[in-house]
Amino acid sequence: MSVQIAALIVAILNWKKYKNSSERYFLFFLIYVVFNEVVGSFIGSKNLYIYNIFTILTISFYLFWFYQILKNKRLIKGLSLVFLLTIGYSIIKERFWTDLWTIPFIPNSIIIIICATLFFNNFLNSEKAINYTGSQQFWIVTGILIFYIGFLPMALTWDMIDRNALPFRLVLTILNLILYGSFIKSFLCLKEN
Repeated sequence: MSVQIAALIVAILNWKKYKNSSERYFLFFLIYVVFNEVVGSFIGSKNLYIYNIFTILTISFYLFWFYQILKNKRLIKGLSLVFLLTIGYSIIKERFWTDLWTIPFIPNSIIIIICATLFFNNFLNSEKAINYTGSQQFWIVTGILIFYIGFLPMALTWDMIDRNALPFRLVLTILNLILYGSFIKSFLCLKEN
């Protein structure tokens, strides 16, 4: 949770630099992430519904943000429909309050990887790629892409792995460090407007 708090603090401290961009939504997203982690830790082992809500809101947020920054709006709408179908299927097949929804993990990971790939396809074919180190979007999408590429194999083997084992927790911790570390880098790379 400390890396999420660090990302939130850096986002707050650099707010003036990105408050008029499409990345301004990340401040509110990070507030939610930290709030969710705090509430989840207080509730304890019966907190699975908190993470089901987290899955829904996180993927919804990422799709909303990709819709803001990508040109192919029709594809993002189609991917959003697939996302809604997986959530609907989970509502029918999985218990919301007592089970961690696993059905959405695979399609949602693939959806986010597709969006990130679209971003990089557009980004690398633009002049922005020349100064990629100063691009907030580059760092955010890099973190999201690495996280979901790393998370997809875990999602594919979710029922076969011991989620309490050290290797699982270590991989998830590293992926979170990369994701929120990239968010931090995205806020720090900005110049004063």
